[in-house]
Amino acid sequence: MPRSTRYCSIEKPVITHRFFCLVLFSLSTALFVLSSSALADTGKTDSALQAVTLRIDNDIFAGSDRGYSNGINIGFLSQTVDDFDDSRLPASYRWLNHGLGWLQPREWDQYNMALTVGHGIFTPGDWRASELVKDDRPYAGVLLVGVDYNGRSDNRMQSTGLDLGIIGPSALGEDLQKGVHKLLGSETFRGWDNQLRDELVFRLSTQRLYRLHIEPGGGGDWQQDLILRTGGSFGNLVTDLNIGAEWRFGPQLPDNFGSAPLLPASENTVPTRHRDYSRRLKLHGFIATNLRGVIYDVTLDGNTWKDSHSVTREPLVLDLGIGVAGSYGHWRFAFAHYFRSREFEQQEEPPRLGSFSAWREF
Repeated sequence: MPRSTRYCSIEKPVITHRFFCLVLFSLSTALFVLSSSALADTGKTDSALQAVTLRIDNDIFAGSDRGYSNGINIGFLSQTVDDFDDSRLPASYRWLNHGLGWLQPREWDQYNMALTVGHGIFTPGDWRASELVKDDRPYAGVLLVGVDYNGRSDNRMQSTGLDLGIIGPSALGEDLQKGVHKLLGSETFRGWDNQLRDELVFRLSTQRLYRLHIEPGGGGDWQQDLILRTGGSFGNLVTDLNIGAEWRFGPQLPDNFGSAPLLPASENTVPTRHRDYSRRLKLHGFIATNLRGVIYDVTLDGNTWKDSHSVTREPLVLDLGIGVAGSYGHWRFAFAHYFRSREFEQQEEPPRLGSFSAWREF
């Protein structure tokens, strides 16, 4: 049964709302100051930012507008170094790393790090209802800033990360969705007064990945590999365990640990010292799966410390993604269509969504 069936309409005390906005602004500002400092070093030393990444998730790619309705993630990736105190890293990155030594992977051959800003919007299926829809997921907006550390040795990799942020009105999910829908001339969701309330959230995560090369057979330029992953996360944002795999196939595969956007450690943030900036378009396909054992999800279970709307979460959630990825010069991109099993018992239809990612390497 849902953790709480009692629901109070959202109130926004001025002091509390301003406090959350101040925290939100401080986290975002700190991230952009660090990344801007790294960008300012470009051309001066070899310690410049290695890549800027963008990922957009939206269920409209799959012909719907419900559930995990929209997500956007912007990332700033460092170059590959020997350790996280390497003098080739910008001073701002090394300053951050001194306080997060406990989070960083150890005893690997190559390392890099990524700073990210992410935003997600979650809505029920009935956009017309202004009253609480008790048998559908809560309205929620989530805004996060994060740091991820990656270590690699040959065909093995470890990724660890920390995300901090806000869920609730201060995450501006309502404002962003209404602005986009107005710009596109589409209907706006009317139930945002029932969204989850302001709460600081965090997530610690870790992933282990292994890349297995598969002999194609029959000769030719065709290549295949299989990336295996396992890991989990802990926090009042999400607590879960996961196991998954990705099969890739094509004439030439990139030297990383996965092409599918959205899945854990899938932003291709793998450390590497060799880049291929060919002016020839290279494409390959992939099929990715990921099984999660979900222990807690604030977007389904509701607010941690306050009474709020919630639904009966499914303990196991399976993702299947099918897509294509490619590269051209300094650009890389990927698109996947995802099929997901039901995330909560009352969900009428299994969700589907599309995810697109683009990279610009330096």
